[in-house]
Amino acid sequence: MEHLARGVWGHSAHLTMTSEHKSVDTSGLVAVFESEYKHYDGEDLQYLSETESADIILRCRLLRSLPSFQAMRLLKSMESAVDRVLSENKPVAMLSVTVDSYVIDVFAHLCQQRGIPFIGLVPSFLKNHFRISARGERVVSRKVSNEDINKAREDLIVDDYRPDFLVQSEREMRSQMRRLWFRNLPKPLWFYLRRVVTGEHLNYHFWSSQKTSARYWSPWPSNFKGVSGSGLTQLADNPDLPLIYVPLQMSPEATIDYWSSDTRWIDYEAFLLEVIRKYRGKWRFAVKEHPNLLGFRSPNFYRRLEAEPNCTLVAPKIPSNDLVTLCDGILVCTGTAGFEALLRGKPVISESAPYYAPDGVLLPLETLDEKLPDRRISSAFQDRLIEYVIEGMLPGTFLNNGAWSQNKEEHLAWSRQMAESIRRYLDFFQAK
Repeated sequence: MEHLARGVWGHSAHLTMTSEHKSVDTSGLVAVFESEYKHYDGEDLQYLSETESADIILRCRLLRSLPSFQAMRLLKSMESAVDRVLSENKPVAMLSVTVDSYVIDVFAHLCQQRGIPFIGLVPSFLKNHFRISARGERVVSRKVSNEDINKAREDLIVDDYRPDFLVQSEREMRSQMRRLWFRNLPKPLWFYLRRVVTGEHLNYHFWSSQKTSARYWSPWPSNFKGVSGSGLTQLADNPDLPLIYVPLQMSPEATIDYWSSDTRWIDYEAFLLEVIRKYRGKWRFAVKEHPNLLGFRSPNFYRRLEAEPNCTLVAPKIPSNDLVTLCDGILVCTGTAGFEALLRGKPVISESAPYYAPDGVLLPLETLDEKLPDRRISSAFQDRLIEYVIEGMLPGTFLNNGAWSQNKEEHLAWSRQMAESIRRYLDFFQAK
């Protein structure tokens, strides 16, 4: 992140690193936060409203798992610490990853109140592009040309389209399933010990990772098989009930916790089961696991899905576009499979206001009470969708999986391209 920041503001710029990790933080955030937490006596929040604080707690996977008093104590302490950091440093901008915790959420709220550009970085499903967004919302970042639209069309509207971030083969899926399960085995104890040994028992990453890994801990890897081949053909040939495709999203994750305006999805597994049960006898649901999440999700969730008479699990190796073609409609929270379905003229059901969908193109959940409307696709409609989504994307490859290295020229080139895009975005932002 430092290399990127210097690429944006220059090598002589004064940079302050703020982080929940003591080893990284040079802003004093952690020291102020821990002091405020120690001396907390129930005082009210100073900058966040009651509505804002309730929303921050609900969306943070750590805070919502704690007793309300403890969650408010953490939030108030962090609000005071962030206020001190911003007041003392007076930044012209904040460069960060997109919001995925209450820590970054408080920064984003207070930056907005003070007119400080919050540049939250997030990868994009469009190759060699990234987005700037605090909570997943669409941020118009540039003007696009017909050439930009045509290039994106070539990348997106192909029969075998798969986003780059997905594992690409069945062998890779099986390997990743075992790897995710194996890596999760020691995590509850590991992160507990990290909190104890380092003395950072309030550290968000350590604490939330301990809780999440314990929630999904299993002595055996999840066994998600699902139908394929002839089973998939039989699924398509059943004329009794129409079929809805449900591509499972990663959960818990920012794309649900922070990007969805429909907060019912935050308890992702429970809400999806509730929807499937509500429409027994009316709709069938074809559920496919996210290829990158095999081995992580609770095996009990799969068993509960299989127990529903109107639900069929589909093998993760089946391309998403095949299921879009096969089904009558698609149900998503914020997943980009919804955008792929819109491009191909399929009805998409979502009340989450995902960033890729203009007003009026998505259907509310209650649409399932009746028959889905017919969708007519046209090149003009596809171009409008593509223009809408790439207006919120910038050229550049954002590598946020910890693999970035300043010793790799390719990574440095990506950083330089992102820096140029961010500079142009700031010019665009200031001109609006």
